[in-house]
Amino acid sequence: MGLIENVKDAADLAKKIGDIELYRKIVHLEGEVMELTREKRQAEQGTEELEENLALREKMRFQQPFYFQEGDQVPFCPRCFEKDKSAVHLFLEINRADLKRWDCHECKSQYRIEGPDYHRRGQAKPYGGGQWS
Repeated sequence: MGLIENVKDAADLAKKIGDIELYRKIVHLEGEVMELTREKRQAEQGTEELEENLALREKMRFQQPFYFQEGDQVPFCPRCFEKDKSAVHLFLEINRADLKRWDCHECKSQYRIEGPDYHRRGQAKPYGGGQWS
């Protein structure tokens, strides 16, 4: 039996023997136990989110001007990653020899890349509604 079940059983016993004051205290205790259980669950969720964020940070590598993960050739939105801690792939909307434009469908940023070797030269510029974070 769990803690909450034990408290409920104690409340039932107090009710059966007719000790109203004891019954009220046990019901109050039951509420406190439920609140502590809820707080524990929230703390565990917060810890899990922090661990996920840390794991994501360890996977991401900055290669100017974007973030990448090993084995993945599609860049991630630098604004989403730096501001929202969210890994969102960019979509290649324009692909010409002299110009590439990557769009983020999440934050609506657009990044114009001039020249074929943008990974080394870092020629990305915010374009349209996009902003660097």
